[in-house]
Amino acid sequence: MPIPHRNRSRSSWLVPSLAVGGVLAVSLAIAIAAGGGGTATESETTGEYSTMGVPVIETPGTASGTAAAGAVEVQAANWELGTVPLDVAVRPYWMLQNHGERPVTVGQPHAQVNEGCCPGPFSIDTTTIEPGGEAILTFELAMHPGMDGWHDMDVHVPIASDAEQATLTLNVAGDFRNA
Repeated sequence: MPIPHRNRSRSSWLVPSLAVGGVLAVSLAIAIAAGGGGTATESETTGEYSTMGVPVIETPGTASGTAAAGAVEVQAANWELGTVPLDVAVRPYWMLQNHGERPVTVGQPHAQVNEGCCPGPFSIDTTTIEPGGEAILTFELAMHPGMDGWHDMDVHVPIASDAEQATLTLNVAGDFRNA
């Protein structure tokens, strides 16, 4: 199911995931491929190119589980990508929801590489989430020959409000190889 487009300003520390004709854009039209952990195919290309110049495909696999930090909760917190071809990019994403009564600030996410290598730039459509609001966090993964194999990364996202500070931990894993 595609993520709906949101007209929100981008924060200055974020790296846009695509530059086309001088216009910077972040693709939020990423879909969860049907099925559980299948192999991505050429027919799933989005028509976009990554920051590394490779085609972007719809993010394969499934996302499951819940993660929370402070007032922020994420359904579908753990991405199991299945098998991802080399020389394409995928953009796993997470919807952060503020279930609290105060605004929260999302800090700079960082990836902890448990196995594999090379997480791409993070992007989020807002760094302030109002009560009842949401923000979509995504980042790019693109592997080429020599970077193939199993990849497993925890994504740590600082969350702060005037009442507390916490770290949200998400996960993405998949097998990058020629199919």
